Amino acid sequence: MNKLIYILSVSFLLSSCSAFGHRQQEKDLTIKELAGMFRQPPVDYRPYVWWHWMGSNFSKEGITKDLEAMKEAGIGGATIFNLTSAVQESQAPIENNPWPEQTYRSEAYWEALEHAASEAKRLGLKLGMQNTPGYSTTGGPWITEERGMQTLVSSQTKITGDRLVELSLEKPELPVYKGWGASNKQATYYRDIAVMAVPDKKNAAVDEVIDISGSMDANGLLKWNAPAGTWTVYRIGHAPTMANPHPLPDDLIGKVLEADKMSKEQSLYHWQNILDPLVEHLHDYIGTTFTHILIDSYEAGDQNWTPGFRDDFIRQKGYDPLPWIALKQSSEENEQIGKFDEDFKEVVNRLYVDNGWKVAKEMINKAGLQFYWEPYYGPFNTAECVSIPDLPMGEFWTGGDGAISPEITNGAKEAGKRLVGAEAFTGRPEISQYTEDPAFLKHSTDGSFLSGVNLLFLHHWVHQPFDDQYQPGMGMGWWGTHFGRNQTWIKPGKAYFTYLARCQMLLQESAFVSTKENVLHRSMPDAEIYFVINPADTDLNGRFAFGVKNRVPELWYADRGIIRRAHDWKESGDSTYVDLALHPDESVFVVFPKNKHGGYPDLVLPAVDVIQESGRVLEGNWKVRFEPKLDAAFEQDFSVLSDFSRHPDPSIKYFSGTATYTKEIEVDASSIGGNKRIILDLGELNDIAEVKVNGENAGVLWYPPYQTDITSWLKPGSNRLEIAVTNNWANRLIGDEQYPADFEWGQDRGVEKGRAMKAFPDWFIRKQPRPSKERKAFYIWCYHRKDSPLQPAGLVGPVRVVEQSLKVYD
Repeated sequence: MNKLIYILSVSFLLSSCSAFGHRQQEKDLTIKELAGMFRQPPVDYRPYVWWHWMGSNFSKEGITKDLEAMKEAGIGGATIFNLTSAVQESQAPIENNPWPEQTYRSEAYWEALEHAASEAKRLGLKLGMQNTPGYSTTGGPWITEERGMQTLVSSQTKITGDRLVELSLEKPELPVYKGWGASNKQATYYRDIAVMAVPDKKNAAVDEVIDISGSMDANGLLKWNAPAGTWTVYRIGHAPTMANPHPLPDDLIGKVLEADKMSKEQSLYHWQNILDPLVEHLHDYIGTTFTHILIDSYEAGDQNWTPGFRDDFIRQKGYDPLPWIALKQSSEENEQIGKFDEDFKEVVNRLYVDNGWKVAKEMINKAGLQFYWEPYYGPFNTAECVSIPDLPMGEFWTGGDGAISPEITNGAKEAGKRLVGAEAFTGRPEISQYTEDPAFLKHSTDGSFLSGVNLLFLHHWVHQPFDDQYQPGMGMGWWGTHFGRNQTWIKPGKAYFTYLARCQMLLQESAFVSTKENVLHRSMPDAEIYFVINPADTDLNGRFAFGVKNRVPELWYADRGIIRRAHDWKESGDSTYVDLALHPDESVFVVFPKNKHGGYPDLVLPAVDVIQESGRVLEGNWKVRFEPKLDAAFEQDFSVLSDFSRHPDPSIKYFSGTATYTKEIEVDASSIGGNKRIILDLGELNDIAEVKVNGENAGVLWYPPYQTDITSWLKPGSNRLEIAVTNNWANRLIGDEQYPADFEWGQDRGVEKGRAMKAFPDWFIRKQPRPSKERKAFYIWCYHRKDSPLQPAGLVGPVRVVEQSLKVYD
C-alpha cells in the first residue's frame, strides 16, 4: 500500500551545544566528515549506561571487568548509582552480604571509586554519578530534619469570644512520610510560624482573619482578648516532610533525608557535601574522565514551606500569604482561594528553580562537572526547568513506543540545546525477565530517536562484583533491562550498540526541526537529515515527500553502516518524493547533502533494483557446537533445524548461550560475478546471530528479517558457513527451577513479578562448592517458575541462499 507523507521543511538550526563532557567541539562537522565516520563512529557518540552499584557489593576486579566489557561492547561511559542491595518498589536489601564493611563513603568505597575512574581513563570511557545515594532525588546522611524538605502543619482550636481566652494551643501533629522507601519515622523538628484566628462563618473574608501570633508564648500558651463570636484558632508551623532518597544503600536505610529544595542555604550545603569529597578523591579525573552529576526524575514528594517563604511570597506577590493559608484551612470551598492557590504554586516553583535547581547547576559547573537532569514530576515547571541543565533528559520504558515527553524535547529546542538525553529501557518485572534482546528493543529505540532524543543512557548495567562463575549475577532487584557483561548476547550485541552510536552521531550533529508521522527532520548547515521508521508489524512501501529540492537523496542505513544512493525519487514543486520500502521496525536516514554528490562519492554505494531472484533451502545435516554460558561445551548433529526449547534433551531444552551451526555450501562461479549477489536468509532465529563465511566475519543479524549479503566472502565451489546463534538467559533460569533451591527465598511477589533471594547463602560467602550440581545459574531475583513457558531458542530457519540479479544505477 502506497502512503504519501508530506514533511514540511523548515530552515532552522539550533546553536551547537556547549561543552558538556560527552563531546567537545569547536565547530560543526560536515556531512562529508560524518560519512567518513559512519561505519565506525568515534567513541564520543556511543551510548552511556547507568551503572548500579548494589549496596556494599562492589569489587575492584568486578569494576575492571565491567568497564572493559563496556569498552568492548561499544559503550561510551557510565553513570554510577549507589543503591540498596536489591530493589522492588524501593529498598529490599538482601541479607548476609559478603562485604558489609564496604559502606557508603567508607575508605573501601572511595578506593573503589578512584579505581573506577583510573580504569575508565585507561579505557577512554567517561564516568559520572547520580548525586544522591538512591536514585531520587537530592539528599544524604548529612541532611538533618532542620535541613530537610519542610511542609506546613497546623492544629486548630475552637473558641467562643467576647472574653479573655487563656489556653494551651496543641502543637500540630508532625509528619510521617509514606512515600517510596519510607522509614515511617515521625518528624521531631518543629518551628512555629504564626497563630491565626478565623471567624466561624461561611465565606469568611481574608480581611477578617486576625494574626494573633503575639498572643502565644514559646510554650504554646495563648492569652487573647477574643472579639465576640466563635473562632477557629490555627497554630501554624512547619516541620520536615521526612521524605528520604531511595532506594538507599543498606547501611543508610532510615538515616537519610531529602534536602530542602526551596532554601538556597540548604541547597548550597547539600551540594558542598556531594561535590567537595568527590573533588577531593577524584581531582585528577574531574572534567576529563569524571564528567557529570545527575539528578534522576523527581520522587521526593511535595514541599510547601521553607524559612523565609513568607518574605519571598510578599516580595513576589505583594501580599501576606498567612491569612490566606489560615482561610484555606477553614474552607476549601471558598471561592476567593483560587487566585491564592495559583500564586502559592508560582512562588513554590520560583524557589525550587532559583534556590534549588539553579544552585545545583552553578555548584556542579563550578566543580568542573556538567549537570544532567530529568526535570519533571515535581512541584516545579518542567518547561522552564529544561533550560537549566547542561543536558536535559527524559525517560522511556521497555514495552512502549520509546517517546519521551515533548515538554523535554520542545523545551530543549527553545533553549537552544542540541543534545537531549534519555533514561532508556527502564523495565518492569512483568516485561524485563532476562528475556530482552536487541530485536525486542529496536521498536522503542527508534521511537525515542523519533521523539527528539539523541543520547541514550541504558538502564541498566548492574555492577557485577563476584567471580565469573556466578551468572547472571547481581541485578537491580526486579527492575531494568539486563544489559551488562554477564548478558548472554553482550558480545554480538555490539552490533546493536553500534547502531545506536551511528544514529546518535547523525542526530547529535544536526538540530531538531520537527517530527511528523514517523519521520524526524533535523538540519545541519550542509545537509537536511530525515530519520524514517516503520513502527508497524507489516512491511511499508511508501512514497515520502520531503520539503527539499535541487538535492540528490541518499539512504544511510545505520544498522549496516552503509550509504546507498536512492533511485526511485523525483522532484515536484518544492518537494522531493522518495520511494522507500521498510520492513517492520526498520529505519533509514534519508540525507539530502547541499552539494549534489556530498563530496564523498567513494563512500556511497550505487542504487540497485532486484530484477530476478531464486532461492534454495539448505537441507541436510548441521553440525552444532553448544557453548552454554555456565557449563561445558558439547556438540550434536541436527538433521532438521528446530527450536531448542522443544528438544527432549534437558541440556538443549534449557540451553542458554551460543550455538554455532556449521555447514558446507556449494556456489557456482556464475552466481557471484557481475551484477549479482547472494543473500543469506536465516528465517526464524532466537535471538541474535553472528555469520562467518570461510572463516571471515560476515556480519551480525540482530533483528528480523535475518538476511545479509554474503557475496563478498564467497568463492566458487565449496564454502564453509558458520552461524553462531545466541539466545537469552530465560531457558537456563527456568531449567534451574526444576531443582530445589540451594539458598533461601525471600518475598514472593507472584508469578508475574517473581521472588527474591532472601540472603546470600553461606556456601557462597565462604566460596565453597555449590550444594546443588544441577542448578547452574546464580541470581538475586527469579522471574520464573518450573512451569514458566520456555522461550523459543536457536536457529529454526528455514535457512535459504537467495541468488539475485541486479540492475545497478549510476
